[in-house]
Amino acid sequence: MSGRPDDEARTAQRAATVSLVLFLLAVLAALAVTVSSVSPSVALLAATAVTPIVVLAVIFLFYERRSRAWSFAGSGILGVVGVVLRLVVNGQPQLEVGGGLPVWVTVIYLALGLSLVLSSVWAWVALRRAADHHA
Repeated sequence: MSGRPDDEARTAQRAATVSLVLFLLAVLAALAVTVSSVSPSVALLAATAVTPIVVLAVIFLFYERRSRAWSFAGSGILGVVGVVLRLVVNGQPQLEVGGGLPVWVTVIYLALGLSLVLSSVWAWVALRRAADHHA
């Protein structure tokens, strides 16, 4: 991207933050569907498994707004975790509510996770580049 490193960093940060918000919304929507359609014990298990992801996403969002490079790195890792978990669960349909999600839902979820990874890495690199430019 041409222009000043600060301009690239701002653009990358916005892209990464939007990706994280969309990813978080997808995780919360999936949790809501799961909790509403399974037994209480399975709902508790799902909520217990997803809560750390939600908490980390909220923490990363908070610090992304403060331009902390580590929060973008963390968001990227969170995106990798989300993609890997989706692929693992997709490979084990018995773990899914109702025996499995439609393919289009899996594709969207994977696209959101990959978008989060790529935009977060871009933001992290752009912030590092801008910091080096100011040093």
